[in-house]
Amino acid sequence: MGVIRRVLRHETVLFSSIGLLLRGRRDVPADGVALPYAGPQRPMIVVFFVVSLVETGAFLLVDFGALGTTLLLVAEIYSAGWLLGYLATMITRPHTLSPRELRVRVVAMFDLRVPLADVESLTQRKETHPSARTLVWGDEELVMAQNMETNVVAVLRRPVVATRPLGRSETVRVVKFYVEDPDLAVRAFDEA
Repeated sequence: MGVIRRVLRHETVLFSSIGLLLRGRRDVPADGVALPYAGPQRPMIVVFFVVSLVETGAFLLVDFGALGTTLLLVAEIYSAGWLLGYLATMITRPHTLSPRELRVRVVAMFDLRVPLADVESLTQRKETHPSARTLVWGDEELVMAQNMETNVVAVLRRPVVATRPLGRSETVRVVKFYVEDPDLAVRAFDEA
């Protein structure tokens, strides 16, 4: 049951982020610094969204019968909305750094909050990773790559427990992630 609840929560956050985007709001604390990470993925998601809309139009030109057309139209509208929600979530829910915590996220599927007192260092270091997966777990290490790349490394004073998207827990001591402006991340950490 926990997996179903997590999937439903993911979908809820995805679609509610469209509303945040339309209102020009972001999930960033008032005293926090937003560390956007959507840049590398934005063009690809926009292309998928446009292709989805074109595909919807193409399906409407073919007669699949009333039931077939309705089912395809519902599926196409849902997929276009899902892609828009995915992009909206990346934009409205960036990584954040506040005087209290470092928060790193992957859209709506993963959210790690680390108390700032537990962050020993935050440095800029560009690395390329062999896996195309967004979340890669290692020996007390979490890699959160965008296009197989990270550019910020957070070393923690002590291990913290991170919950994987489907509920399993892992211990993490090093977090490597991508931000559009790694200099801003390092400056914000130094000033916090």
